[in-house]
Amino acid sequence: MKYWWISLIIIAIAALMVASAWLLRKNRKANMITLFVVSFVLLIFKSIQFGIERSLNHYPIEFSHMSYFILGATMTVGVKKLRPFAGLCAFLSGLAFVLAGIFSPAPIYEDAESTFNWVSGIIQHEVLLFAGLLIIFNTDKYNIKDIWIAILGIVVMFVFSVLVYNRILYPNLADKNHDNMIIIFILYGTILKYVMPAGYVVPIWLRVITIIVEVILLGLILWGFYFVNNKCYDKKIKKYPDFIGNNDEYSAIALVKYIVKKVKDKKTAQEVAAGLTQEESQVKEDDKE
Repeated sequence: MKYWWISLIIIAIAALMVASAWLLRKNRKANMITLFVVSFVLLIFKSIQFGIERSLNHYPIEFSHMSYFILGATMTVGVKKLRPFAGLCAFLSGLAFVLAGIFSPAPIYEDAESTFNWVSGIIQHEVLLFAGLLIIFNTDKYNIKDIWIAILGIVVMFVFSVLVYNRILYPNLADKNHDNMIIIFILYGTILKYVMPAGYVVPIWLRVITIIVEVILLGLILWGFYFVNNKCYDKKIKKYPDFIGNNDEYSAIALVKYIVKKVKDKKTAQEVAAGLTQEESQVKEDDKE
């Protein structure tokens, strides 16, 4: 297999990500700080990168592209209800890249425009996998009643992709990106062309079956996400009782709440101090009388 060494690099980094997530399993605070830093850096880096690439008519249109911003914005701002969806997107994007890189490493190298692009691409996708692992296994227990948020998020991503594919959004999108939107291949049931001979046209009946299988698979993935998360969390708090006691948040919202609390505490302290001063003055006046 050509470029087999890229597969080895991907496997090695993936193993490092899994090991790092495992080492952080006992400390929720360390996980939350790590997630905030990783997500913030990804958000800034990808924003700058896509800002620069707009001149080449490249835009964030793929599932992994959107995952960077969903994860980055969710963890940086601190929207807790969106955390399971962000974790799911990050984990699936990272896992899909790792599997694709292991079995078909050539496109990673050949489609990259520079050494920096393929190296940074590997690192970024592996970081998505790492962040997904932390959110699934090392932070909180998620309620399956909120599964509608993930479903709604996926629907929005598909609608966005269709609008892009039909050039309603990004009408000047580069053809190379437009013609290779994997999320569209999934939505239209033509993803099987990747495992078929070159030039094979997927018939309608097979596309319908593919879409049905995809919907079932998506349902199983969503259910599996909550099932695994709940089971692992319950085992974790039995093994590490202190884990559940650390519910600190590290985000923009948490920072605002902290500042507001400090301001209120300071105001309360000043009011108490003023009250005590007034009482002392009244006592002195009473003593004089």
